[in-house]
Amino acid sequence: MGRKHRNIERHYNKWGYILMIPFVAAFMFFHFYPLANTVYYAFCEMKGMGSNEPQTLISLGEPWYRNFTDVLKTRTFSDALRNTLIIWVAYAVPELTFTFWLAAVITDRRLRIKGRLLYKTAFFFPKLVDGTNVSFVLTTHLVSTVGSTMVFVISAVMMNGFGFKPDDFNFFLSDRFFIIILSIYCHFGITFIYVIAGITGVPVEVMEAAEIDGATRTQTFLRVTLPCMRPILFFITVITVVDGVGMYKVPSLVTNNFDIFRTNLTLMMYLQNQFFMGNFAYDRASASSLIMLALYAFFAGLIYFIFIRDREEARRRRKIRKIRREERKRLKAA
Repeated sequence: MGRKHRNIERHYNKWGYILMIPFVAAFMFFHFYPLANTVYYAFCEMKGMGSNEPQTLISLGEPWYRNFTDVLKTRTFSDALRNTLIIWVAYAVPELTFTFWLAAVITDRRLRIKGRLLYKTAFFFPKLVDGTNVSFVLTTHLVSTVGSTMVFVISAVMMNGFGFKPDDFNFFLSDRFFIIILSIYCHFGITFIYVIAGITGVPVEVMEAAEIDGATRTQTFLRVTLPCMRPILFFITVITVVDGVGMYKVPSLVTNNFDIFRTNLTLMMYLQNQFFMGNFAYDRASASSLIMLALYAFFAGLIYFIFIRDREEARRRRKIRKIRREERKRLKAA
């Protein structure tokens, strides 16, 4: 029986490896190979379309990190980094706050809200439509007509009753405010689905135990639901970081003239400018890509270690490692 079982297991394993071949081949060709070239070009001298044979900076007698310093020294990069962080925080904080609140309300067993499927579909709809088309429609119709009218009425009331000046409302008519609103609109749906999946994945027995113990809705959500959602929270964190640092569609569409373009320039737009407007500077564009990759890892790791990591589990693991080190030292001494 044991030999027959091993033969059957090898048979299924063989087909598993065979079915993985198309995915592995596509990944190596479309992802790994371009990524390897990007890493290589970041340490080369390669400007212009005629640079068919890139030369490494070390072979030319230049420091290997020259492309990175050239990117970091430019004022345009610092402006793009600052704009990206400001826009990202400005739309991510209200989006995540409202998403978690609405998901907690819809999935609350004590409220028994009807039409949950309709709500989930309606909130997810913006993600089904291309973000560029949605942004274009909202910008040309909603923002330009309804938005400007509402801001005019509100500003008139505020200036009449509270002494505000017209300049105090310039931000609400600026392109940056429109970028923030449209980013919330385009990213809210998919984040809402992820949060719903995380909440519904929490065991019902745990929620019922919290209710029996007299926990309020807020206490149940903060002390029971969120700790049980750590895996999906980390996934949501990574997705939010990737969408925030790599934002491109909405800012590039809303920003039209050169003056406003500089104030709303993002890292992804800067990366594109390095390639198309910098005489096809593959080397600096590749260095910018690796800098963005480092930012992805830094922000995702920072959020994970501050908010998501199980500190008690980490403390227990450190204690176990300490005991094992002391045990090895005693064995060596003996």
